[in-house]
Amino acid sequence: MAAKDFQLVLVSNGPGELYTWVRPVIEEARRAAPNARVSICLVPCQFAGGNEASIAATFGPDALTTPAQYLRSTARGGVPDELRATNPALPGAVVGLGGGVAYAAGLGKRLGYPTFRYSFEPNWHPGLEALLVPDDTVRQRAVRRGAPAGRVRVVGNLVADAVGDSVPVPEHGRPHVLLFAGSRDAFAVHVIPLLIATVDRLAAALPGARFVWPVSRLLQPSTLEDGVAGRHAATLGGVAGTRARGERGDVIETPGGALIELVAEEERYRHMRAADLAITIPGTNTLELGIAGTPALVLLPLNKPELIPLEGAGHWLGLVPLVGKYLKRHAVRLFVTRLKVPVSLPNRVSGEDLMVELSGHIDAERVADAALALLGDEADLARRRGRLAETMPRRGAAAELLRTVLPPTA
Repeated sequence: MAAKDFQLVLVSNGPGELYTWVRPVIEEARRAAPNARVSICLVPCQFAGGNEASIAATFGPDALTTPAQYLRSTARGGVPDELRATNPALPGAVVGLGGGVAYAAGLGKRLGYPTFRYSFEPNWHPGLEALLVPDDTVRQRAVRRGAPAGRVRVVGNLVADAVGDSVPVPEHGRPHVLLFAGSRDAFAVHVIPLLIATVDRLAAALPGARFVWPVSRLLQPSTLEDGVAGRHAATLGGVAGTRARGERGDVIETPGGALIELVAEEERYRHMRAADLAITIPGTNTLELGIAGTPALVLLPLNKPELIPLEGAGHWLGLVPLVGKYLKRHAVRLFVTRLKVPVSLPNRVSGEDLMVELSGHIDAERVADAALALLGDEADLARRRGRLAETMPRRGAAAELLRTVLPPTA
């Protein structure tokens, strides 16, 4: 490529998409097309935390625009000035890496660029040049839903690039145990006391252990406060802890004196790559752990089923006055009873029990016993790590995405 003879505009919306999708793509673009002009356009998102622009700036884009700039320019029928290159005839492409597809498609139309979208969901939009998906399962679903078969392309899973590019933390602990309480306030406030009680038990048996919780940026400060204070400890047999500042920064001290380190969510991949075991609830982080090669205990507590977050109609059932929680409790129990697939994504992908799933009545004793059993069997842990390495998505999605989007090099 000649100097700056192509503009790549990456459209995104929140911190998760920025760290997991945008960063690996922009880093690969610097390697594959060092003379391309790479821009990041942030679009409105109800889940945005407000620090997206500062995060995106650390990736070193040639141009960066905010959601407010996007909205102002759209109202005028144009694009943010920063996205207009010096050469008006400069060719380019828009790639949606998060946010509503209409944002990316609209921007591409106004710039005169083809629009691509990377998504885990099989949703086609007529304004797309191509839908880029992580695997053939999503591709087939997209085609069944009406997407043109020739315009849905498998490029791989960008999560594997994001995890693989992370450098493990140097101080591992013996063992290094990760904790995840989820990102839903209404559920996490019950899970936090369970994790505190579990660590209290584990620390007594594992004096050299290091316990780390990468706190979801979506949790409200009041959720952490109430969770640590144990205001809902009785739900899952948890206990309260004490939050303090220590040599390791922000920590929670358990009743027995063990410490849980609270770290920023964007540090989770570095810790995943160093960890011996994770204790988590179901979610996309189970796939991230699998890619990192970290076995996990995946908890699905049914002590109070109405607390479990459900999408769609299940969520609204819980809001029905007077009888909502009973309807949702029944819906969750029915859902779990009829569930034919594992709740952890690595087990679904591999078809094997690589993550240990615990459901039903959950308490700290049960979780701690399961964790100690796993940590005490190094041969079994090694087997699980080996199978995760063999069955989980591998790096290379960013490179394949760019091969699809960028023109052939001169």
